[in-house]
Amino acid sequence: MIRKLSLMWSLLIVLSMLILPAVAAQEDYLAFEGQHDPVWSLKATDGLLIGGYGDNFSYDGSRVVAVGGEAEVLVDVDLDTGTASATFTGTINPEKDKTYSGEIKLVYNQFMGMMPFQEGGVADFVYVHGDTGQGPPVMPKLRTFLGSWGPADVYVNGELVYQGLDGHVMLTERSRDLTTYAIYANAERTAFYSPMDPSKGYIVAPDEWELHFVAHSEIEDPNNFPPHTVWIHLNFVAVEELLPVTLPVTGGDAPDASIPYLPPLAAAAGLLLVGGGLILRRRLAVVKQ
Repeated sequence: MIRKLSLMWSLLIVLSMLILPAVAAQEDYLAFEGQHDPVWSLKATDGLLIGGYGDNFSYDGSRVVAVGGEAEVLVDVDLDTGTASATFTGTINPEKDKTYSGEIKLVYNQFMGMMPFQEGGVADFVYVHGDTGQGPPVMPKLRTFLGSWGPADVYVNGELVYQGLDGHVMLTERSRDLTTYAIYANAERTAFYSPMDPSKGYIVAPDEWELHFVAHSEIEDPNNFPPHTVWIHLNFVAVEELLPVTLPVTGGDAPDASIPYLPPLAAAAGLLLVGGGLILRRRLAVVKQ
């Protein structure tokens, strides 16, 4: 099964080399309506380690392990800046015949994105994965309230073991069942999600958040899924937004040294007050033609 998925993945990579340049040439992409201040600040706990070498998505939930830990995200969507990190204590098997134990920490400090839906590296209110054509079909189609792309560093007990891996962080609706840890293809939960049929995916809790962290190499390994030599995949299922938050101003003629803000609850009510004025950022739905 893993070999079959890896072969399919290789085919998808080849197709993407032909299709993505054409997609990138247009500015339309799949998004949904949402509103939020440009700055997002999140804290999460109750981490899940998803799989390991051989299968790093474990759609049936059999290789998902609760590891606790915590994660933090503080990013600016407009500036494509900020930081994200995930930390837990446990054991990972990120590549063939190699394990690490102790305090595992993933760090993301730079963000960049080539595709329109990545919005320069940090995006909000976009659809990803599934049959969207926006990201590989390794997950069902997800409303992604916040997503980032850029290099990731991995530390074990404070020592840098992987530098500059391909990194991706996303805050989505919850797709993984918290009892079985599976991702299902249908509401009846009689079949597991498969990237070979990405149009079939079931969102277990569309009103709950799930925070994802991935880091992987670019070197191919057909015996791994996805087929890269190194893969690390984490989910955090208890996610909260921190408010109020103060983000330093780095230049310009701002009268104050910082900008306080209130995220979505206040924004939705039209009560986001900064410096006596009203600031409300709204992302309208964009439909790919």
